[in-house]
Amino acid sequence: MGDIKITLKSARVNAGMTQAQAAQALSEYFGMTIPRQRVMKYEANPSLTPIAFGEAFAKIYKIPIEGINFLDHPITIS
Repeated sequence: MGDIKITLKSARVNAGMTQAQAAQALSEYFGMTIPRQRVMKYEANPSLTPIAFGEAFAKIYKIPIEGINFLDHPITIS
């Protein structure tokens, strides 16, 4: 994916998933209930995303973890 990074929301939308579907996939990944509100929280505040969730998002969205921006601001590429 190179230097281009996309937001968690963009990764989810590109994967064709709603927040509820992402929460369900995360629930299956972790073997415990993950509410949709947690997906919303991490999309709004990506720097709060724990590493385990970052890895899970990458897996369910089928994107390398390096391709997701987990900062609270856009990345500019010069």
